[in-house]
Amino acid sequence: MLRFLLAFMLLVAPAAAQSGAWVTTGHAESRLIAEKTAAVPGETLWVALDQKLEEGWHVYWRNPGDSGLPLELSWTLPAGFEAGDIGYPLPHRLPLGPLMNFGHEGRPLFLVPITVPADAVTGRTLRFEVFAEWLICLDVCIPESADLSLAIAVSDQAEDAGALAAMIREARSALPRDLDLNARFADRDGEIVLALEDAPAGDAYLFPNESGLIEPAAPQPSYRSGDALVFNLVPALNYRATPPDIIKGVMVLSMEGQEVGVTFEAQRSDDVLALANAPSAVTDESGSNLLLIFAFALLGGVVLNAMPCVFPIVFLKAAGITQLAGADRAAVQKDAYAYTAGVLITFAAMATLLLVLRGFGAELGWGFHLQSPIAVGLFAVIVFLIGLNLAGLFEIGTSVQGTGQGLTQKKGVAGSFFTGLLAVLVAAPCIGPFLGLPIGFALSAPPLAAIAVFLALGLGLALPYLLLAAAPQVAQLLPKPGAWMVRVKQLFSFAMFGTVVWLTWVVSLQAGPQGVLVLGISLVAASMAAWLYGLAQEKGGHGPLRATAVIGVVAAVAPLLTLSAQPAAAVAASSEKVAYDEALLAEYRSAGTPVFIDFTAAWCVTCQYNKRVVLDTEPIKELFQKTGTVFMVADLTNPDPIITAAIERQGRSGVPLYLYYNGDADPEILPQILTTERVAQTLEHPG
Repeated sequence: MLRFLLAFMLLVAPAAAQSGAWVTTGHAESRLIAEKTAAVPGETLWVALDQKLEEGWHVYWRNPGDSGLPLELSWTLPAGFEAGDIGYPLPHRLPLGPLMNFGHEGRPLFLVPITVPADAVTGRTLRFEVFAEWLICLDVCIPESADLSLAIAVSDQAEDAGALAAMIREARSALPRDLDLNARFADRDGEIVLALEDAPAGDAYLFPNESGLIEPAAPQPSYRSGDALVFNLVPALNYRATPPDIIKGVMVLSMEGQEVGVTFEAQRSDDVLALANAPSAVTDESGSNLLLIFAFALLGGVVLNAMPCVFPIVFLKAAGITQLAGADRAAVQKDAYAYTAGVLITFAAMATLLLVLRGFGAELGWGFHLQSPIAVGLFAVIVFLIGLNLAGLFEIGTSVQGTGQGLTQKKGVAGSFFTGLLAVLVAAPCIGPFLGLPIGFALSAPPLAAIAVFLALGLGLALPYLLLAAAPQVAQLLPKPGAWMVRVKQLFSFAMFGTVVWLTWVVSLQAGPQGVLVLGISLVAASMAAWLYGLAQEKGGHGPLRATAVIGVVAAVAPLLTLSAQPAAAVAASSEKVAYDEALLAEYRSAGTPVFIDFTAAWCVTCQYNKRVVLDTEPIKELFQKTGTVFMVADLTNPDPIITAAIERQGRSGVPLYLYYNGDADPEILPQILTTERVAQTLEHPG
């Protein structure tokens, strides 16, 4: 019996030695395995990090995409042994909201070639040790690590290690192939044209080795031009800042139900433009990612109606809907169509202006108009006049005495169009849920594609009111016309006056106390003009009073043209906050100090909501102190090209944006609408 046990141990020992013990971390099991039963002097031994990931969780490829961290291996090997670069499995696209990450799920195998020195002494058993670190994510990301080891004998001969060898051979055969493709690229109209000659046929997607070169979530329309496969790619911020001479990466092709990887190394060459078709960001029919961008833009536009920044216009539109009580189908449809036209035309005009300004080199993002105190002041006067109108000081198109009857009869097409225009001006500063990807894509896409995306966003913003045109019976659910309509209008005026208070505060930050004084004078002049207009209506359209009212409006607007932005004040509200400084941020990161960055602006209502409800509350302040996290504020109230560039590096185009840095790791991007629980989870359990 003893002989049998000894023989059995000798039989299984060589195979067992090729596998290290499983180490269980939070959401993964990991071990080291070897392809051969021994390390042969002068040869290469393939080993692998074998992982079993919890269902639904993923780890990252060498280029993680929009967020994440690649695997890091720190080896401790016997003298003379050397570990090569990691051989990653083929990456997969892992969408996360508007972001796109590149990584692996299930059972990834990460290959590493170990060079065995020619003078390695045979007959010994050595130990390979590695400290492995990775980031594993589901809806949250958690850094994990493990100390792994593998005992391996040194021998003149080695055999395959059974099933382990089969696993490693299969993984090696799946590594990207080097077909020595003639790959070239060039810039054209804000996009990258990259061509691979003699590329195999099949649906293809490019994964660049380096992050920041190609937008991960952007579509990659491709087409055949002669023997070449040509891609139209959206450049990322690193590319735009310093265009490279070489782009290396992996092309993954779907061929007959299987995925095949091919390496490429594209050289910059303008000759490639001869192969390129016209820009196809809009017309490409195979770009499913483009459909996703339009879907996000449409959905994001709908969600904008529930964002705090659009609440004033929601109240204004609600006041307009009350006027539809008792109206016929044609009137309801006309109102909805007029509002939609106002939204779409304004979106197209603003998008065109923004693209033109960016084309001339201006570092501007979406919502740029509210960085001007003149625009904010004009906006405040307009909203103030709307509030006075709703309160009943004057009426548009009817007399004060006939208000009740006028409200039931007035078609309000011009008013609905103007409300749509105003909705866009208010909503523009908001980068709400689902809008990071489409707006980021639009600001780097060809002009027609960009405007198409903004029109999809506008259609989403107007969609709830367009439904009235399809189902006008909804308006019929309102009570019958009567005095209640006047009271509702008067009630909604307070939402307008509250907006004026907010805009006055914005001007105070942009133009200082002098700016508030100028705006106050303008508001007084505007109220006088409104009163005179109301008197003219009472007197049956008195000409001199109307003319005086017009002069009053001019007097209200004229002082605003003198406003100018002052240098942004230092962050002095609390010694616990520091102003955004990229050099200081780099110092904190190199020292391993966690940093939370609040990209904000006074004109961003969502930012102020998050500040009051979450960031400036005592529990969160205490957590910042407890965790030693630096609270950095990047204030975009006034134009700042450095902060604008920092936002675009994250694939975003406006505020709010919240980043959490934990040392040298890529930042974690928090949602636009914060909760105490979400911020606390980030600060206490960084990932």
